[in-house]
Amino acid sequence: MRCVISIIISNTSTWPAEVHDFLKGNLKKFEGWECSCHTQANSSEYDSLVQEFREILRSYSLIGYHCTKLTRDEIESIRINGMSLQNADSLNARIDRLLHNKLVSHEVAQFLKDTNQANEGGRMAMLWFCFFEPFFAGEDGIGRFFRSWGGEALYNSHERNSITGAALRGIGTPCIIKANIPISSMKDSKFPDGAMVRVLLSKLDHCIRIPIKHVGYSTQNIAPHNIIDIIEYPSETFAELTKHKGWERYAI
Repeated sequence: MRCVISIIISNTSTWPAEVHDFLKGNLKKFEGWECSCHTQANSSEYDSLVQEFREILRSYSLIGYHCTKLTRDEIESIRINGMSLQNADSLNARIDRLLHNKLVSHEVAQFLKDTNQANEGGRMAMLWFCFFEPFFAGEDGIGRFFRSWGGEALYNSHERNSITGAALRGIGTPCIIKANIPISSMKDSKFPDGAMVRVLLSKLDHCIRIPIKHVGYSTQNIAPHNIIDIIEYPSETFAELTKHKGWERYAI
C-alpha cells in the first residue's frame, strides 16, 4: 500500500517525485493558461494535460486549515470522530446540544433552527478548507469565522440580530482545524493542479493569472486519523496562523 503524502501547495519540497517529474516535462504547455505572459496553447491539449495531472494528484492529500468556533464537546468529538459533512439536520442536532447544555434558550434555539442557510448550495455537504496559512486571507477573509459559533451557514442570518447574534458570539472557542485532506475527496474543479503550476511559474518570474492561494472543499467526511491538530485561541500557534493581534474589526 502506498504511503499517502501530504502536499503543502506553496512548498515544493513536499511535492511527490512524480508530480515534479510531470511538471518538469510539461510546464511549458501550461504557459498562457496559468500565466498571462504567453499565448495560450491548444485548448484540447491543455484539457488533456490537466486531466493527466489530476489523475496523479488523486493519490495524495493536501494540508488544509478550517477556521471555525467550537464548543469544548465539539472539539473533543472532532479529535475522536473526525469531521462530518454538515446540513440542516446536523446543525439542528448541534443546536440541541447547546440547548441541553443551557448555552441558549428554547426561543433562541428555535429561531436558529428556523433561520439558517445550512441546506443551501455551496454549503450543504461540503467541508471547506484553505490550503495556505490562514493569515494570508487577512482579517476580512477569516475574522468572522472566529467571532460567532455555528459557521457561516448560521451566523450569516444572525450577525445583525441583537439577541441571536449576541448569543452566537458568546458560544465556543475560536479554533483552526489542521487536517490532511485527500485530494480524491474533492471535486475535480477544486483540485490544486492550477495552483501548483502557478507556484512553479511564479518562481520563474511569470505573470500568473490567478493568485496561488487555493480554497476548496471535501465532499467526504474527514477521518479522525486525518486530523493533524485543533489549534485553539489563545495559543501562540493560533496567533501565528492568524496574526489576529493586529486585527481591528474582528478582534478576538
